[in-house]
Amino acid sequence: LASKANASGGIYPRVKVANTRDLQAGKTLKFDYPLVGRKSIIMNLGCTVEGGAGADKSIVAYSMFCTHLGCGVDMDKESGMLVCECHQSVYDPKLSGKVVEGPAPNSLPMVLLEVEKNGDIYAEGVAGLIYGLRNNLLDGEEVK
Repeated sequence: LASKANASGGIYPRVKVANTRDLQAGKTLKFDYPLVGRKSIIMNLGCTVEGGAGADKSIVAYSMFCTHLGCGVDMDKESGMLVCECHQSVYDPKLSGKVVEGPAPNSLPMVLLEVEKNGDIYAEGVAGLIYGLRNNLLDGEEVK
């Protein structure tokens, strides 16, 4: 499969991040993408999501950097929402990472995924600008 280009013409790496058997209900996995140290979170939500991957379009991944001030975002097990640890911005992973509460100005950047027949899940790009970056592919070491 061809790599996805970003707005500035750079090419995102295609990186295996998980396998579908690793994504049980309610469980999340974390991985670096597209650069080392740029944490993302992947989950199978069990329902169709716009931009989701896999047979049911239920597998999604997002940057873990809040769009407000770049603090860490993680899954709140009770609500099923992604919540910022600093100022409590709340993002809905079932609505493409849309902000539903708090000071964050934008949705979380969604990591574009492709699921192969054997269940391997590959990150292939990012929709949106990761907090603190002027280009998602500059100023860091690319994940391989």
